[in-house]
Amino acid sequence: MTRPWNIAHRGGAGLNPENTLAAFADAVARGCDGAELDVQLSADGEVVVFHDYRLKPELCRGPSGAWLTKPTPAIKALTLAELQRYDIGRADPASDYARAHGDVVAHDGEHIPTLDEVIDVAKSARQPFRLFVELKTSFAHRDESAAPEELAEATLAVLRRHDFVANTVLVGFDWPGLLHAKTSAPEIECWFTTLPQSWFGDGRPPPQDDPPDALSLSVLRHWASTGTSPWAGGFDAAKHDGSIIKAIAAAGGEGWFPFWRDVTAENAAEAHALGLKVGAWTANAADEMRALQHYGVDALCTDRPDILAAL
Repeated sequence: MTRPWNIAHRGGAGLNPENTLAAFADAVARGCDGAELDVQLSADGEVVVFHDYRLKPELCRGPSGAWLTKPTPAIKALTLAELQRYDIGRADPASDYARAHGDVVAHDGEHIPTLDEVIDVAKSARQPFRLFVELKTSFAHRDESAAPEELAEATLAVLRRHDFVANTVLVGFDWPGLLHAKTSAPEIECWFTTLPQSWFGDGRPPPQDDPPDALSLSVLRHWASTGTSPWAGGFDAAKHDGSIIKAIAAAGGEGWFPFWRDVTAENAAEAHALGLKVGAWTANAADEMRALQHYGVDALCTDRPDILAAL
Protein backbone atom coordinates (compact mmCIF):
# COMPACT_ATOMS: atom_id res chain seq x y z
CA MET A 1 0.00 0.00 0.00
CA THR A 2 1.44 3.35 -1.01
CA ARG A 3 1.49 6.55 0.99
CA PRO A 4 -0.09 9.18 -1.24
CA TRP A 5 0.63 12.87 -0.90
CA ASN A 6 -1.80 14.44 1.54
CA ILE A 7 -3.17 17.41 -0.42
CA ALA A 8 -5.48 19.72 1.52
CA HIS A 9 -8.42 20.54 -0.78
CA ARG A 10 -8.91 24.33 -0.85
CA GLY A 11 -6.54 24.32 2.12
CA GLY A 12 -8.63 21.75 4.01
CA ALA A 13 -12.21 22.97 3.57
CA GLY A 14 -13.56 20.58 6.20
CA LEU A 15 -11.43 22.23 8.88
CA ASN A 16 -11.03 25.91 7.94
CA PRO A 17 -12.78 28.39 5.63
CA GLU A 18 -11.99 27.30 2.10
CA ASN A 19 -9.31 29.02 0.01
CA THR A 20 -8.21 31.31 2.85
CA LEU A 21 -4.74 32.08 4.11
CA ALA A 22 -5.83 30.62 7.47
CA ALA A 23 -6.62 27.31 5.76
CA PHE A 24 -3.33 27.17 3.85
CA ALA A 25 -1.36 28.07 7.00
CA ASP A 26 -3.13 25.26 8.86
CA ALA A 27 -2.27 22.79 6.07
CA VAL A 28 1.39 23.80 6.39
CA ALA A 29 1.29 23.50 10.19
CA ARG A 30 -0.25 20.02 9.96
CA GLY A 31 2.61 18.81 7.81
CA CYS A 32 0.50 18.22 4.70
CA ASP A 33 2.37 17.50 1.48
CA GLY A 34 0.55 20.32 -0.24
CA ALA A 35 -2.70 22.14 -0.85
CA GLU A 36 -5.11 22.49 -3.73
CA LEU A 37 -6.54 25.90 -4.63
CA ASP A 38 -8.54 27.59 -7.38
CA VAL A 39 -7.27 30.63 -9.26
CA GLN A 40 -9.05 33.18 -11.42
CA LEU A 41 -8.29 36.63 -12.83
CA SER A 42 -9.67 39.80 -11.31
CA ALA A 43 -10.75 42.77 -13.43
CA ASP A 44 -7.29 44.31 -13.02
CA GLY A 45 -5.44 41.13 -13.98
CA GLU A 46 -4.49 39.84 -10.51
CA VAL A 47 -4.40 36.06 -9.95
CA VAL A 48 -6.85 35.59 -7.07
CA VAL A 49 -7.88 32.47 -5.16
CA PHE A 50 -11.61 31.68 -5.21
CA HIS A 51 -13.64 28.69 -6.31
CA ASP A 52 -16.91 29.96 -7.77
CA TYR A 53 -17.06 32.22 -10.82
CA ARG A 54 -19.18 34.63 -8.81
CA LEU A 55 -18.97 35.68 -5.18
CA LYS A 56 -20.55 32.89 -3.16
CA PRO A 57 -23.38 34.28 -0.99
CA GLU A 58 -22.94 31.63 1.71
CA LEU A 59 -19.30 32.62 2.23
CA CYS A 60 -19.05 36.33 1.47
CA ARG A 61 -19.95 39.20 3.80
CA GLY A 62 -19.82 42.79 2.68
CA PRO A 63 -18.44 45.75 4.67
CA SER A 64 -21.72 45.93 6.61
CA GLY A 65 -21.23 42.39 7.88
CA ALA A 66 -24.24 41.02 6.00
CA TRP A 67 -23.92 37.94 3.81
CA LEU A 68 -24.49 38.61 0.14
CA THR A 69 -27.60 37.64 -1.76
CA LYS A 70 -27.93 36.59 -5.37
CA PRO A 71 -27.23 37.78 -7.97
CA THR A 72 -23.62 38.42 -7.05
CA PRO A 73 -20.91 39.92 -9.26
CA ALA A 74 -18.46 37.81 -11.24
CA ILE A 75 -14.92 37.51 -9.91
CA LYS A 76 -13.56 38.79 -13.22
CA ALA A 77 -15.74 41.92 -12.95
CA LEU A 78 -14.15 43.15 -9.70
CA THR A 79 -10.68 44.54 -9.01
CA LEU A 80 -8.47 43.00 -6.36
CA ALA A 81 -9.23 45.92 -4.02
CA GLU A 82 -12.95 45.40 -4.52
CA LEU A 83 -12.70 41.64 -3.96
CA GLN A 84 -10.73 42.06 -0.76
CA ARG A 85 -13.50 44.14 0.80
CA TYR A 86 -15.39 40.91 1.46
CA ASP A 87 -14.94 38.78 4.56
CA ILE A 88 -14.80 35.05 3.72
CA GLY A 89 -13.79 33.76 7.14
CA ARG A 90 -17.17 32.40 8.23
CA ALA A 91 -20.06 30.71 6.43
CA ASP A 92 -23.62 31.91 6.84
CA PRO A 93 -24.90 29.67 9.68
CA ALA A 94 -28.33 29.49 8.04
CA SER A 95 -26.90 28.02 4.82
CA ASP A 96 -26.71 24.42 3.63
CA TYR A 97 -23.00 25.00 3.12
CA ALA A 98 -22.47 25.76 6.82
CA ARG A 99 -24.46 22.71 7.85
CA ALA A 100 -22.36 20.52 5.54
CA HIS A 101 -19.13 21.96 7.00
CA GLY A 102 -19.95 21.72 10.69
CA ASP A 103 -16.36 21.14 11.83
CA VAL A 104 -14.97 24.28 10.21
CA VAL A 105 -13.35 26.76 12.59
CA ALA A 106 -14.30 30.32 11.63
CA HIS A 107 -11.61 32.94 11.03
CA ASP A 108 -13.33 36.31 10.83
CA GLY A 109 -11.47 38.90 8.81
CA GLU A 110 -10.11 36.56 6.14
CA HIS A 111 -10.11 38.09 2.66
CA ILE A 112 -9.91 36.62 -0.83
CA PRO A 113 -6.16 35.97 -1.19
CA THR A 114 -3.88 36.28 -4.17
CA LEU A 115 -1.72 33.47 -5.47
CA ASP A 116 1.30 35.52 -4.36
CA GLU A 117 0.07 35.42 -0.76
CA VAL A 118 -0.58 31.66 -0.85
CA ILE A 119 2.90 30.98 -2.22
CA ASP A 120 4.39 32.99 0.65
CA VAL A 121 2.52 30.71 3.09
CA ALA A 122 3.65 27.59 1.21
CA LYS A 123 7.27 28.75 1.39
CA SER A 124 7.04 28.86 5.18
CA ALA A 125 6.74 25.05 5.34
CA ARG A 126 9.67 23.17 6.85
CA GLN A 127 9.28 20.36 4.33
CA PRO A 128 8.57 20.46 0.59
CA PHE A 129 5.05 21.80 0.12
CA ARG A 130 3.34 21.56 -3.26
CA LEU A 131 0.53 23.67 -4.61
CA PHE A 132 -2.03 22.00 -6.84
CA VAL A 133 -3.26 25.09 -8.66
CA GLU A 134 -6.54 24.67 -10.51
CA LEU A 135 -6.88 27.00 -13.49
CA LYS A 136 -10.53 27.92 -12.98
CA THR A 137 -12.09 28.78 -16.34
CA SER A 138 -15.51 27.94 -17.73
CA PHE A 139 -15.61 25.71 -20.81
CA ALA A 140 -19.42 25.87 -21.00
CA HIS A 141 -19.79 29.66 -20.69
CA ARG A 142 -16.60 31.40 -21.78
CA ASP A 143 -17.87 34.83 -20.73
CA GLU A 144 -18.06 33.69 -17.08
CA SER A 145 -14.30 33.71 -16.63
CA ALA A 146 -11.01 34.76 -18.15
CA ALA A 147 -9.83 32.91 -21.25
CA PRO A 148 -7.92 29.75 -20.28
CA GLU A 149 -4.77 30.85 -22.11
CA GLU A 150 -4.83 34.26 -20.41
CA LEU A 151 -5.20 32.72 -16.95
CA ALA A 152 -2.45 30.18 -17.66
CA GLU A 153 0.00 32.93 -18.67
CA ALA A 154 -0.81 35.09 -15.65
CA THR A 155 -0.47 32.13 -13.28
CA LEU A 156 2.88 31.11 -14.76
CA ALA A 157 4.11 34.69 -14.37
CA VAL A 158 3.34 34.58 -10.63
CA LEU A 159 4.97 31.16 -10.21
CA ARG A 160 8.10 32.30 -12.04
CA ARG A 161 8.32 35.48 -10.00
CA HIS A 162 8.40 33.39 -6.83
CA ASP A 163 10.60 30.64 -8.31
CA PHE A 164 7.83 28.18 -7.45
CA VAL A 165 7.25 26.38 -10.75
CA ALA A 166 9.02 23.23 -9.56
CA ASN A 167 6.76 23.06 -6.48
CA THR A 168 3.54 23.44 -8.46
CA VAL A 169 1.17 21.06 -10.23
CA LEU A 170 -1.35 22.72 -12.53
CA VAL A 171 -4.73 20.99 -12.67
CA GLY A 172 -8.02 21.84 -14.31
CA PHE A 173 -11.15 20.55 -16.00
CA ASP A 174 -10.68 23.04 -18.87
CA TRP A 175 -7.70 21.50 -20.64
CA PRO A 176 -6.91 24.34 -23.10
CA GLY A 177 -5.35 26.22 -20.17
CA LEU A 178 -3.15 23.24 -19.30
CA LEU A 179 -2.20 22.71 -22.93
CA HIS A 180 -1.20 26.37 -23.24
CA ALA A 181 0.82 26.15 -20.03
CA LYS A 182 2.76 23.15 -21.37
CA THR A 183 3.55 25.09 -24.54
CA SER A 184 4.61 28.21 -22.66
CA ALA A 185 6.47 26.41 -19.85
CA PRO A 186 7.26 22.77 -20.75
CA GLU A 187 8.81 22.29 -17.31
CA ILE A 188 5.49 22.84 -15.47
CA GLU A 189 3.80 19.66 -14.28
CA CYS A 190 0.17 19.30 -15.38
CA TRP A 191 -2.34 16.74 -14.09
CA PHE A 192 -5.48 16.73 -16.20
CA THR A 193 -8.67 16.78 -14.14
CA THR A 194 -11.67 14.75 -15.31
CA LEU A 195 -15.36 15.08 -14.57
CA PRO A 196 -17.14 12.13 -12.90
CA GLN A 197 -17.22 9.45 -15.57
CA SER A 198 -20.74 8.35 -14.63
CA TRP A 199 -21.86 11.57 -16.29
CA PHE A 200 -20.90 10.03 -19.64
CA GLY A 201 -22.46 6.59 -19.25
CA ASP A 202 -26.03 5.46 -19.75
CA GLY A 203 -28.86 6.51 -17.50
CA ARG A 204 -28.88 9.01 -14.68
CA PRO A 205 -25.67 9.22 -12.63
CA PRO A 206 -25.95 8.47 -8.91
CA PRO A 207 -26.72 11.51 -6.73
CA GLN A 208 -23.39 11.22 -4.91
CA ASP A 209 -21.68 12.07 -8.22
CA ASP A 210 -23.43 15.47 -8.14
CA PRO A 211 -24.62 15.38 -11.77
CA PRO A 212 -25.86 18.49 -13.58
CA ASP A 213 -29.42 18.89 -14.81
CA ALA A 214 -30.71 16.60 -17.55
CA LEU A 215 -30.25 19.12 -20.38
CA SER A 216 -26.67 19.95 -19.41
CA LEU A 217 -25.92 16.26 -19.04
CA SER A 218 -27.18 15.52 -22.54
CA VAL A 219 -25.01 18.32 -23.98
CA LEU A 220 -21.93 17.02 -22.17
CA ARG A 221 -22.58 13.50 -23.45
CA HIS A 222 -23.06 14.75 -27.00
CA TRP A 223 -19.77 16.64 -26.93
CA ALA A 224 -17.91 13.66 -25.49
CA SER A 225 -19.40 11.09 -27.90
CA THR A 226 -18.68 13.23 -30.97
CA GLY A 227 -15.17 14.20 -29.92
CA THR A 228 -16.05 17.90 -29.79
CA SER A 229 -15.71 18.57 -26.07
CA PRO A 230 -14.73 22.23 -25.50
CA TRP A 231 -12.84 21.20 -22.35
CA ALA A 232 -10.60 18.67 -24.14
CA GLY A 233 -8.73 21.00 -26.48
CA GLY A 234 -8.82 18.34 -29.20
CA PHE A 235 -7.79 15.46 -26.92
CA ASP A 236 -11.15 13.75 -26.49
CA ALA A 237 -11.31 10.20 -25.20
CA ALA A 238 -13.39 9.35 -28.28
CA LYS A 239 -10.27 10.00 -30.39
CA HIS A 240 -8.11 7.70 -28.23
CA ASP A 241 -9.90 4.35 -28.15
CA GLY A 242 -12.42 5.75 -25.70
CA SER A 243 -9.72 6.05 -23.02
CA ILE A 244 -9.50 9.31 -21.09
CA ILE A 245 -6.15 8.12 -19.75
CA LYS A 246 -4.70 7.62 -23.23
CA ALA A 247 -6.01 11.06 -24.20
CA ILE A 248 -4.17 12.69 -21.27
CA ALA A 249 -0.95 10.87 -22.13
CA ALA A 250 -1.28 12.00 -25.76
CA ALA A 251 -1.82 15.59 -24.57
CA GLY A 252 1.52 15.51 -22.77
CA GLY A 253 0.17 15.48 -19.23
CA GLU A 254 2.18 14.19 -16.29
CA GLY A 255 -0.85 13.04 -14.34
CA TRP A 256 -4.52 12.10 -14.24
CA PHE A 257 -6.63 13.84 -11.59
CA PRO A 258 -10.04 12.09 -11.47
CA PHE A 259 -13.05 12.13 -9.16
CA TRP A 260 -12.14 9.65 -6.43
CA ARG A 261 -15.00 7.25 -7.23
CA ASP A 262 -13.62 6.79 -10.76
CA VAL A 263 -10.30 5.32 -9.59
CA THR A 264 -9.87 1.54 -9.74
CA ALA A 265 -6.84 -0.66 -9.32
CA GLU A 266 -7.01 -1.41 -13.05
CA ASN A 267 -7.18 2.14 -14.39
CA ALA A 268 -4.59 3.37 -11.87
CA ALA A 269 -2.25 0.66 -13.20
CA GLU A 270 -3.08 1.69 -16.79
CA ALA A 271 -2.20 5.31 -16.01
CA HIS A 272 1.05 4.34 -14.30
CA ALA A 273 1.98 2.12 -17.25
CA LEU A 274 1.61 5.18 -19.50
CA GLY A 275 3.91 7.18 -17.24
CA LEU A 276 1.14 9.18 -15.57
CA LYS A 277 0.80 9.89 -11.88
CA VAL A 278 -2.67 9.49 -10.40
CA GLY A 279 -4.38 11.85 -7.99
CA ALA A 280 -7.95 11.73 -6.70
CA TRP A 281 -10.43 14.40 -5.64
CA THR A 282 -12.08 14.70 -3.10
CA ALA A 283 -12.12 11.74 -0.69
CA ASN A 284 -13.08 12.64 2.88
CA ALA A 285 -13.86 9.36 4.65
CA ALA A 286 -11.31 6.90 5.99
CA ASP A 287 -12.69 3.93 4.03
CA GLU A 288 -12.49 5.93 0.79
CA MET A 289 -8.92 6.91 1.55
CA ARG A 290 -7.87 3.35 2.38
CA ALA A 291 -9.28 2.06 -0.92
CA LEU A 292 -7.42 4.71 -2.89
CA GLN A 293 -4.20 3.89 -1.07
CA HIS A 294 -4.60 0.23 -2.04
CA TYR A 295 -5.15 1.29 -5.67
CA GLY A 296 -1.78 3.04 -5.59
CA VAL A 297 -2.77 6.69 -6.07
CA ASP A 298 0.10 9.16 -5.86
CA ALA A 299 -1.90 12.02 -4.33
CA LEU A 300 -5.14 12.28 -2.43
CA CYS A 301 -6.97 15.60 -2.35
CA THR A 302 -9.17 15.88 0.74
CA ASP A 303 -11.15 18.36 2.81
CA ARG A 304 -10.01 16.36 5.86
CA PRO A 305 -6.24 16.08 5.77
CA ASP A 306 -6.39 15.24 9.49
CA ILE A 307 -8.17 11.95 8.75
CA LEU A 308 -5.69 11.02 6.04
CA ALA A 309 -2.77 11.87 8.32
CA ALA A 310 -4.20 9.57 11.00
CA LEU A 311 -4.17 6.65 8.56
